[in-house]
Formats: sequence, C-alpha cells, structure tokens
Amino acid sequence: MVPTMHLPHAALALTALLLTAPSAPQDDMGWTGVLDEAAFAALHELKEGDAPPLLGEDVEVAGMDAYLSVPPAGEPLGAVIVIHEWWGLNDHVKHWADRLASDGYTALAIDLYGGVVATTRDEAMNAMRSVDGDEALAKLLDAHAYLTDADGVNAERTACIGWCFGGGWSLKLAIAEAELDAAVMYYGRLITDQEQLEQIAAPVLGIFGDQDSGIPPSAVKEFAAAMKKAGQSLTLRQYDANHAFANPSSGRYDAENAAAAWLETRAFLCEHLFPELPDGPLGDRSRALEYVEPDGWSEMGGHSMSLARFDITGGAACTVTVLGGDGGGIVPNINRWQRQFGAETMSAEEVEDLPVIPMFGALYPSIRIEGSFTPRGGETIDDAALLAAIATLDGESVYVKLTGPRDAVDKQGANFAAFCRSLR
Repeated sequence: MVPTMHLPHAALALTALLLTAPSAPQDDMGWTGVLDEAAFAALHELKEGDAPPLLGEDVEVAGMDAYLSVPPAGEPLGAVIVIHEWWGLNDHVKHWADRLASDGYTALAIDLYGGVVATTRDEAMNAMRSVDGDEALAKLLDAHAYLTDADGVNAERTACIGWCFGGGWSLKLAIAEAELDAAVMYYGRLITDQEQLEQIAAPVLGIFGDQDSGIPPSAVKEFAAAMKKAGQSLTLRQYDANHAFANPSSGRYDAENAAAAWLETRAFLCEHLFPELPDGPLGDRSRALEYVEPDGWSEMGGHSMSLARFDITGGAACTVTVLGGDGGGIVPNINRWQRQFGAETMSAEEVEDLPVIPMFGALYPSIRIEGSFTPRGGETIDDAALLAAIATLDGESVYVKLTGPRDAVDKQGANFAAFCRSLR
C-alpha cells in the first residue's frame, strides 16, 4: 500500500467506482473525460464463479427492489445503504451486505437499474446510461428514510457505501442527505464543486487505486483539495491497484489490497456508527460496564477482577475481566490461553493476522481455540473450545472469554459477537 493522505478530522466514506475528470464537461451520467466509453468499459471484468450462499432476503422499499441483511444476533449498531457497482445488484453485492450484517449493521442493498443485472460490458454500459439522475437520488433518499423511519428499520445511525458507479452515488447521497453519519466511496465519480461539497455533513472515506486510469491519482488529488477547501472531513486510502480492485463483482479483484481496504472500511464504520461511550474507566468501578445480555445467558455477578460473568445454555460460561494497562500484552495472554488448551503458541505476526470484531467503538482481535481444558475448580473438558476478544482501552484492557464444550461454544458464536459489540 502506498502512503496514505490524511485530511482534517480523519474520517472514512462511501465506496465508489465511476470517476470523471473534474475539468472536463460531462452529462449527469458522468463519463470520465479521461477515458472514452470503450476504454472505461475495458476496465471492467465480471468475476467468475458464484457468490457465497446469501443470508438476507429480497425486499421492496418505496417501490424498488432491494436486499436486506440483518445481524444474526443482537441489536444492530446502525444501518448501511449498499450501492452496487456497474454490473447491478447481483449476488456478489448482496454478499457484501451480508458481510456488513456480520459486523452488526442492518445492510440494505438497493437496485438503481430497475431489475437489470448485467453479465456483459455492453449490458452494464446500457444499464448505467439508462439511469435517471433525479430518480436515482430519490431512490437513495427513500432508502435512507426506510432505514430511519420508526415504521421501518428505525436506525439511529446510518452510513452508505458504494463501488464504482455506486461509489459516485455514495458521494452524491452524502451531499443530499444531512442525516448520514458516515459515507464510504470506492473509486467512484468525483465531485469538486465547492458549493456541493459544503453540503456534506458526514465524514467520508475515499478508497482509490493508484493504477486506475479512469480515476487517476491527479483527479483524486484535486478532489482532496476541493474537500479541504470546503472544510470537509476526508480520509483517503490509496493502494497500488487498478480500477475495481475491491469490487465484489470484479474480475480484477485484488484479494490483498481488497482485504486491506475492507479492514479500513470496517474500522471507519465502527468508529462513526458505534454508540457514544460513557466516560470513566471500568477498572476502578467509577462506571458500570454496559451490555445487552444474549438469550440463553444467565448473569452470575462479578468478583474482584470480573466485570460480568454468565452461565450459558449447554454448559458454557463467559467472563468479562478488566486489567490495568495492557494487562501483560495481547500476545502473552493469547499464548497463555493456547497453553491452557494444549494448543501451539502463536508468533506476534500470527496474532496480528487474527480476525477482528467491533467492541467499544473500534476493531479488536478475537480468537477461537479448541482442545482439552480444565476450568478453575472444575472437571476437565476433553473436547473444549474458547472464544475470546481483547479490547485495549485508555489505560486498561478488557478480556472477554467464552469457554465450555466445543459444541456449546460454537453454537454461541453469533451471540458472542453480538455481546462483544454491545459492550460500552
């Protein structure tokens, strides 16, 4: 990844794909001015193979087709409008909505093509050119209203994300909807008009590829300068990659850079959609730990180091513990757990590659370990497992551990993630 550019207030924004050269005159469809239609179309390839099995459902919102995916457990952190790239609302884009739902958001993927799902470049080009700008913006605003309306999803915090064609519309929605809390755009059509940019109320994350001939670094630089002049919060992440490198439907998908960009996106959304945290440390009990107790969990009460303890259906148990400072370090603690289960210890590099989950307004490492385990004062469980996460807060560390028979622990995976993201 090339060095990143940070602008005032360090924020993230909508994923986008369609770009234009700001200096060239364009119609509302937005050709780039850098490339003609044929050259722009050549930047796109359709990914081969099917998307993973979908977890959400097709819905109708304000008369338009959409796909709704909700967290598998717990209360959502907020809601995200997902805007497809130029192939249309296909299963790959729907899968990205499922990925957002797995992080705790209600994700609504909308269809701006009126049911068209392209499988060739010509079909995609024709579908994109057929979009009426006013109608598309009205659909996006209707989608946001559905997510915030008391009769709809009733979300308190909202964001939008889009790729290419959808990236450009993510930026347009940020301009038009003052109630958005965050916007993410992946290499989408850029706007440099100061009067329009001044209307943005949400922090924006912009993700771009430095090899992109459709949205070249020079155009991104001009966009960044315009955002700064408009007094807006913009975080740029630029990668040594081509156009559509992170597209869920792209044959140019670059797994390494796409993963890095997705981690940035997840962190940005967590930062701006997570509920405000109470003031005060947890360790000296100056404030109580807040959380939502999952179904099937029974609170036992804390003791000297534990902030909370739960008995769980199936013989599992969960504890939340706070220690001062770094608690001895993430790597030593994880390896202590590894040894308790008879598993091999991990290097610092391996710990850095562990998956992360939302907790306390940021992403923190989590781990699953299995083996033989003897609870304190209990009998050995030969086929046991542990789910754990570690949050490093200001001056203290919080450890969340769920242990027990492997089957019981694995059944609690979604509840464990929901419990962790509810912690405040």
